[in-house]
Amino acid sequence: MMRVKDLMTPGVITIAPATTIQEAETIMKEKNIRRLIVVEQEKAVGIIVHREMIISLQSPTILKETPVEWIMTKNLITIQPDAPITEAIQTLRKHKINSLPVVEDDNLVGIITVVDLLHELTRRLEAETTV
Repeated sequence: MMRVKDLMTPGVITIAPATTIQEAETIMKEKNIRRLIVVEQEKAVGIIVHREMIISLQSPTILKETPVEWIMTKNLITIQPDAPITEAIQTLRKHKINSLPVVEDDNLVGIITVVDLLHELTRRLEAETTV
């Protein structure tokens, strides 16, 4: 059975809660990613998604100098690395989200996204057509 650790991306790029929205946006552009995990004392405490960041900047009370902790999603939904892939898929669907931080013993060890799952599906479908 395939596990989350088999498809997750390790070495997640993280930021601190005090990181400004502008700094977060720069990191996302440079790394070509759409989300950052917010970490405090090595524990994942939130997530900031590019789309939500752009929407929040439309508010007159949110500036590019605002810390991401003001706008990040704080109630993280996470998954264990040894969880079956089917559990990850069910969790993503249930909560209508696109990514899950992968946590082991309160430590962030990776992230699994819908894109990771689509890459695996594509790989398997292509393997079927070459048989």
